[in-house]
Amino acid sequence: MKTLKIGILALLMSIGNFVFAQQQGGKTAEERATAHSQKLTQELGLNADQQKSTYTACLTRAQQMEADRAKNQGDRDAMRAGRKQIEQTFETSMGQILTPEQKTKWEQIKADEKAKRQQGGGGQRGGE
Repeated sequence: MKTLKIGILALLMSIGNFVFAQQQGGKTAEERATAHSQKLTQELGLNADQQKSTYTACLTRAQQMEADRAKNQGDRDAMRAGRKQIEQTFETSMGQILTPEQKTKWEQIKADEKAKRQQGGGGQRGGE
């Protein structure tokens, strides 16, 4: 009887973990692009034209990441190389959108987030 209770408890915990994991990772490319462009708008004080261009760049990046993830599923090196290329394209796009002052502020924000990640403090992963 005791083993049955332990087995049921383990099953319920597994189901709970599965449900929680599904809720966390279910954002679409559009949702990620909207959230990231809103964050950049707040942090950098983007105007309306910059906000539209930033959303487009974020959406393109999110869609490319999804396609790359599907294409290279299981191949970590290929995913890393693809992600690096996608990030370089995004950086170039953002460099054309932002003013020099906004670029400086953006670089500082990215450096701060990288430092947090390296210290184990979390931060936003992948700039999304």
